[in-house]
Amino acid sequence: TWCRYGVQDSVSFAVRVENRYKGIRSPHKMKSAVSGCVRECAEAQGKDFGMIATENGYNLYVGGNGGVNPVHAQLLATDIDEDTVIQYLDRYIMYYILTADKLERTAPWQAKLPSGKNGGGPIEHLKEVIIEDSLGICDELDKRMEHLVETYHDEWAEVVKNPELRKQFKQFVNTDENQPREDMIEFVDMRGQLRPADWPADGQPQTNWKAPDDDIFARSEKSWVTVGKTSDFATNVGSPILVGDTQLAVFNNAKRGEWYCTQQACPHKQALVLSEGIIGDADGVEKVACPLHKKQFGLKDGAQIDGDLKLLTFPVKIEGDEVRVELPAEAELDAILGTSGLRVLKSDCIDIPGDAIKVPPRGAKLSNDFVDGQKELDELMKSQSGVIGGTSSNSTMSVEVK
Repeated sequence: TWCRYGVQDSVSFAVRVENRYKGIRSPHKMKSAVSGCVRECAEAQGKDFGMIATENGYNLYVGGNGGVNPVHAQLLATDIDEDTVIQYLDRYIMYYILTADKLERTAPWQAKLPSGKNGGGPIEHLKEVIIEDSLGICDELDKRMEHLVETYHDEWAEVVKNPELRKQFKQFVNTDENQPREDMIEFVDMRGQLRPADWPADGQPQTNWKAPDDDIFARSEKSWVTVGKTSDFATNVGSPILVGDTQLAVFNNAKRGEWYCTQQACPHKQALVLSEGIIGDADGVEKVACPLHKKQFGLKDGAQIDGDLKLLTFPVKIEGDEVRVELPAEAELDAILGTSGLRVLKSDCIDIPGDAIKVPPRGAKLSNDFVDGQKELDELMKSQSGVIGGTSSNSTMSVEVK
């Protein structure tokens, strides 16, 4: 660290820690920090694991987190050198990986651990396991972590270099055509940068979308459209396909040997994201949960499990290795579900562009709908030069502006 209060090179150590544990798959996300002194600018005691520098080394804290339910990390070891910190962290993280539930952060996992032999709580148990090797597993924990570190590779770099892997990240399974982001959602300028337009509040236009009729395509002439091979669709997840201007989501539930097809747009906010949702089961009903707001829909009939919204669904059949979906004519499909018609537009929320700081001063006359506050201020100051409440440009007198 370059801070005058720093007592160890916390920046270099933080880089070392990050490079060691990058890419490790754990039950939940992990956050860490290294502070160069007890002033704790990096807030290491609010992380899954954190180190605070001392004159003799580092104090190691574990099991903290911020968020809605913040938890203060607990002190595992004091005044230890960097190599010892790494050794204890290897064992702590691997013990967590092997024993925590899925999607369980270190704080709640740590709180459920048994108490130490002397009744010191979970932190005493961790000291016994990690430092004293009370369970006789430290050697195994060390080897497992070393294997993870040695076998790390940049998975995304491999995808970029491998054409076969890149195919898995096409926008649509059945075509090389792309729909740019601007076709799906309006972007607005904020301080010279583009960002997606805000979603409108529930109940406003472009929310809680419903088809004109639950069986809108009942009278349409339908045909079976081949949308790809079974090997094109990843198992137990959704995959997007494009038919005309319409995005659809195909779900390959390999666990049950079933296939489903629904609209891609979540009716809640018209976001084209349902293929990225997690599929599962709710009391025997196969469902998908929208990844944005967790709205859940049955995959067979499209009905919302926790509300009154509904998806349009389409029959799927497998012939040989071909995946076929029964669809109406493209023109009819696009008229109801076309991306251009579902595009999210700027809502009535207040966006703040760069010129929004043009506020009329007190006493300014509103000549039109848009007021240039700086221009009005200049004119007002000129007209009131020498009068209390203003000052002339060559005056050196201090005048309070009321």
